Amino acid sequence: MKAAIIPIGNELLGGYALDSNSTWIGRKLTEIGIKTVFRISVRDSIEDIQEALQISSDKADVVLCTGGLGPTNDDVTKQAFCSFVGAKLIFDEGYFQRLEARFEKKGRTMPESNREQAYVPDKGEVIPNPIGSARGIKYKTDATRYYIMPGVPAEMKGMMGETVIPDLADISTEDLIVSTIRITGLMESALYDLLSDLVEETKVEVSFIPGFMGVDIRLTSRDSVAVMELSSVIYDRVGSYVYAEDWETLEEVVGRLLKENGLTVAVAESCTGGLLADRLTNVPGSSDYFLGGVVTYSNESKMSLLGVKNETLVSRGAVSAETAVEMAAGARAVLQSEIGISITGIAGPTGGTPGKPVGLTFIGLDYAGDCEVNRYVFSDERRFNKELAAQAALNMMRLAIE
Repeated sequence: MKAAIIPIGNELLGGYALDSNSTWIGRKLTEIGIKTVFRISVRDSIEDIQEALQISSDKADVVLCTGGLGPTNDDVTKQAFCSFVGAKLIFDEGYFQRLEARFEKKGRTMPESNREQAYVPDKGEVIPNPIGSARGIKYKTDATRYYIMPGVPAEMKGMMGETVIPDLADISTEDLIVSTIRITGLMESALYDLLSDLVEETKVEVSFIPGFMGVDIRLTSRDSVAVMELSSVIYDRVGSYVYAEDWETLEEVVGRLLKENGLTVAVAESCTGGLLADRLTNVPGSSDYFLGGVVTYSNESKMSLLGVKNETLVSRGAVSAETAVEMAAGARAVLQSEIGISITGIAGPTGGTPGKPVGLTFIGLDYAGDCEVNRYVFSDERRFNKELAAQAALNMMRLAIE
């Protein structure tokens, strides 16, 4: 079974919003054996939406639309859908009254524009909205199933979870095996060179998905044995660059390893401004292993809060291997953790010199008194340097614990 996704909205095409809905929907469909083969973003235009529906219908068995179901004049998805299937909008008095009651319960008067959300097509079925007021539409022909949902991610996910996924799971009879191998610290080109012969010989569909933090290798097949065999060979070749499978994040991996080994960690950051601590604490239950962190942006704070020596800062500089080691040791000592990790660098875009360019970063790790430091030169862009430094620090912890 094949699926097409149509994200609708001027804000998507204008670059004012990201289409996270399609990524989430595609993942959920894959889990129930439905492969997404087509996606097309369109503006809030009846004609464009109709055209997208027609194109998608020719390519897929299931068409899912998100966006354009709100109460404003640019929300035209219902009208476009009605024109496409030959339906007309009718007023649902019962829902209108329930909508009014919902507003009254909150002590608010319902805006007149919300009246629009009580109109539904006279063909198909309504998809209840467990969170908001914009209901969805479910409609099927002999060849295609259509699901029209709001663009608000929480509302779309509610509809998918309660209605769409159960509906499609009942009719999806194929098992699509998908395995995602997550890699960090290795460029896509170098990774491909390691695996190119495997990709050319296998019948498994192999996709390289580069991201800012690393590369995911996606293996897709109906043959579970073939996927497992190929995955095993990839693990053998890529080795420690693999940090997880499927959707586990690096901070989740590190958190799991810390818990399994009964370890705690303390963080000292300079150029990343607390980003490493933020990622560690993004994981539920991180209080079991994360004792705290300190952002020491100035030399004075490095000395007073972490015990970095003045002579080290004078002779080696704030961005140096020696300072990174002393920061890590200081964080571990102050917060009494098993692991102390530090980041110090030149985030840019200014501040670099020929000897210490923008992007130069040192990450120090003190593991029960054993210290090591890694040197990196990332990029010329400030935000990239901060993100990459936090990623490298997490990976350094992972490798040390493993």
